[in-house]
Formats: sequence, structure tokens, C-alpha cells
Amino acid sequence: MNQNLNQILGQLNHFSPKLIERINNLTESEWTTQSRCEDWTVKEVIYHLTSALTMYFHVIDTAQKAGDIRDNPNINYMEPGIVDGKSNAGPLSKRTKEASKNFKPNSKLASEFESASGRLTRAFNSCEDRHWNLTAYHPVNWVSVGRMLLWTLFESAIHSWDVLNAIDNEYIVDENLAPLLPQYFCDPLLNRWFINPDLPDITSKNITVNFGESEGLLISSKKRGLTIEKCQLQLTDSDAVINSTYSEFALLITGRKNLNISIDESLTELDGVQSDIDTFTRWFTGS
Repeated sequence: MNQNLNQILGQLNHFSPKLIERINNLTESEWTTQSRCEDWTVKEVIYHLTSALTMYFHVIDTAQKAGDIRDNPNINYMEPGIVDGKSNAGPLSKRTKEASKNFKPNSKLASEFESASGRLTRAFNSCEDRHWNLTAYHPVNWVSVGRMLLWTLFESAIHSWDVLNAIDNEYIVDENLAPLLPQYFCDPLLNRWFINPDLPDITSKNITVNFGESEGLLISSKKRGLTIEKCQLQLTDSDAVINSTYSEFALLITGRKNLNISIDESLTELDGVQSDIDTFTRWFTGS
């Protein structure tokens, strides 16, 4: 197991029990609170996260038992890559709203979340070195078990903020998980989920993200596509620089927070011009 995966798994092992405890202690009024995920209540976000973790468990379990599932005639999956955050938002929201109504009382959903989270955590912790590169299925792409761990990191970090910030506006994206998220943002097999596929033609532009360390991110637009990669700040020349924290940037890149608002709140600084702000805001649709 490589060091990055080991670090992610260690942080999720620490984070997941705390999230389970917080969800188990939600009040009835908190369950019905409007979440930070547009159009969903706290309960609906928790249902969505429960469903995601359940699916990830089955994907990993199948990969461990079947090897390369693309070569197994007994396993059928719709070809991945035909959905993204924007096109799937409406149908996903509708299904989530309807299905979450089946969990009464709310403690039933809390128990289901605890079970799903525990199963998935145990599955990851049981992985041997040979399992991490096994082919795994996600509607976005054929990936690997290791990349499914990155998906779990992303889902857990962002959706826990959707829930907990709605209850406590001082809650930020977990500071232990947030610095690990650039691994997800930079992975082209994963990040197409939140990049807008219907971007208008735009001038080629490079924007650097500075987290206050020697290494940052470089976001480049070319031929209607985007690439996101890690970079050494002192060696990078770009049109604009976004100075932010890992936690705040996770909200910006997923469309949960507008860059202008973050700048007004003095949580982010931009070295550039207004057109650069507008460009960044158009690039991402959220997930």
C-alpha cells in the first residue's frame, strides 16, 4: 500500500466514527434543516451519502472477489463515463428525495449510515497490496479500488460539510481531510464529475492555487477542457493566483461557494483581475 493511500485510509478511520457519532445525535429539527447542498435537507444528504458508501462497498467487494470485472461475463455494468455532476443532478435529487422518505423514524437512517460506513471502512482496511489496483466500477469511469478510496474521501469530506455546516456555520471542511483532496481534484479519471461539460469556448488561461505551501495547484483551460495538476509555486507562471486554504478551496471547486463571496469574506485572496474570477466561477458546477 503506497504512502498516500495509507494516509487517506488513516484519516478516514479517524474521521468516520466522529461523523457517525454526530449523525446519531442529530435532533429532529436538525434532520429537517436545509443543508448546504442545494435542494436537499440534512436527511436527504445523509441518505445520499449512505447510498454512495453502500455502492462503494459492493464495488470493492466485487473487485476483490472477481479480479478484473470487465473480463467476467457474469457481471454486467452500464458503460461508465456517460454521466457527470451537471447532467445527473436533477434525476439524482429526485430519487434521493423520494427514497429518503422511507426511513422513519430518522434514527433508522442514522443506523443505516453507521452500518454502511462501518462495512466500507472494514473493506478498505482488509485490502491487501494486490487489491488496490484491481479494476473497480463507478458511473463516472472505470477506476481502481485505490481510486474508490479517493472517492470515499471526497464524498465524506464534502457531504459532511453539507450537513454539519447547515447546523453549525462555524464548521469547515475537516482540516485533516481537506489537504488530501487535491489528489482527487488532480485525477482525470475522477474529476470530470464536477467539471462543467458545457463550457463555452474560452480563452486559454492558467490559474494557480496557493495553499501557503511550496506546492499548489495549476488549473489550465485549453480547447474547452480543463486540466488540474500539482505544481511547484516558485516555478509556475499563471494569469492569476487564488490564495486560499484547503478547506475553503474544497467549497470553491465544488461550486458550494462563490469565489467573489469568499473574497468578500476575506477567506480567499485573488492576485488577478475580475475576468479571472468570472472564469474560475464558470469552470465548476459542483457535485
